[in-house]
Amino acid sequence: MKVVRGIFLCCIVGGFAALFFVLSPSSRPLGSGEESVGIEMEEDILVEGLQFSEWEEDRLSWLMGAERTRYHHKEKRASLEQVEVTFFPAAGGKMILWANLVDYDVRTKGLRASDSVRGKSEQGYDFTTESLFYDGEKKEVATDDKVTLEKDRLTIQGTGMRGSLA
Repeated sequence: MKVVRGIFLCCIVGGFAALFFVLSPSSRPLGSGEESVGIEMEEDILVEGLQFSEWEEDRLSWLMGAERTRYHHKEKRASLEQVEVTFFPAAGGKMILWANLVDYDVRTKGLRASDSVRGKSEQGYDFTTESLFYDGEKKEVATDDKVTLEKDRLTIQGTGMRGSLA
């Protein structure tokens, strides 16, 4: 469960680091004949095919991709569709997390992954739920939905889950 919680944290940080990278002005000087195109900060911003990675020194720590990402300026939130995050722990192995929809509130740092949230570890654990919430201030993940954890012939099902990332 700690790995799943870590992945959600990585998804939050990486998605918005990528989004802010995309929104930041280019440091490349304009060549002859090029025009500067400004972004009106009152407009929503749509990015298709977002790919982002984070490295810790010489080690890849995670990769994130979303088919579509929209930053809603007035609401200070971002919506990501068809999200996949692959997390590479320092101890080795990998964990993959998928969600059809992810909403992130910039003000509260809260995240809601929904519509078929699932994860898979290299050790063979599968995790599924319909939605998962992340409270950025408390560093907690939670769901009130049904949760299934599977490995080989072992299946554990329950309703609701809470966990701390602190």
